[in-house]
Amino acid sequence: MTHSEFVAAYKAGSLQAYVPPERAASFLTTRMWLPLIRLPILGSGLALALIGWYIVGLLVFLCGMFLPRMVKKNAVAILMYQALQDEESYHDFLAAGVLQLPEE
Repeated sequence: MTHSEFVAAYKAGSLQAYVPPERAASFLTTRMWLPLIRLPILGSGLALALIGWYIVGLLVFLCGMFLPRMVKKNAVAILMYQALQDEESYHDFLAAGVLQLPEE
């Protein structure tokens, strides 16, 4: 199925594409390098709290804790949006097995 056929069928409601949530979260975590982004944010928050900027440090630390969780929770919606908007992402998701289409 081509990307344009996929988009037309999905918007018409005649296609039931499936994205497994656990696979989507894992794929998006790897693709966005969330662990490598999360650790410096947590460290920055801790450093700010240690130098006396308690509230700002706490807010930065909490952002480092909860933003990756929110990305993982919304991974299916994020990946479906990307698949509908970008043809290259659509083919990447199919090749990785993240986006599963019904057999024709």
